[in-house]
Amino acid sequence: MKKQPIRVALTFATYNKNQMNSFAILLLACLKTNPLFPDLPVKYADLQAIVAAFQDKMNTAAQGGTTNTAAFYEAWDDLIAAFRQTAAYVQSLGLTNESDVLSSGFDIIVPGKHPQAPLDTPVVALDNSMTGQLGVGIGAVPNAKAYHVQYASGNGAMTDLGIFPNTRNIVIPNTTPGQTYSARARAVGGSTQYSSWSATVSVMSL
Repeated sequence: MKKQPIRVALTFATYNKNQMNSFAILLLACLKTNPLFPDLPVKYADLQAIVAAFQDKMNTAAQGGTTNTAAFYEAWDDLIAAFRQTAAYVQSLGLTNESDVLSSGFDIIVPGKHPQAPLDTPVVALDNSMTGQLGVGIGAVPNAKAYHVQYASGNGAMTDLGIFPNTRNIVIPNTTPGQTYSARARAVGGSTQYSSWSATVSVMSL
């Protein structure tokens, strides 16, 4: 039986501002140099600018004032419009593999399947075989759209390394030999937007 094209969900339109900001960061990470989507209707640089404007207006609106609030909602509308165009483009490609569509960052609608469930917690390992950097290995999580990674040096606080569309080539750069580093990750997607954080793993940089 011929597989039917996967439908792209537009649930992002119902997100609150913090969820929308997280989704925007995810979408940029997933679409950057993604070979499945070479002809974005909104050019990647323009999409970055629209997201940056949304984030700027969101921060300004937090200070209060009707003008700031109005500017924020205008930026919100611009963001939604750009995301709808992009979602329509992804769906127009007629992709039939769920993993391909999920790699865009968008959620999917699959008739006859149960609603999305929370994602499993990933397993993380650190590789110190290369001097001056650490490789971050993550066990793939079914239905994950991306992976959010944090790391810390010594007893310092965790900081974001970034959101990565897959588990390949994730590196903590510019590490200091003899220093201990820690890392953790969570999968992005599912009914709760993120999985639980993985156990924190540590290793000494060589």
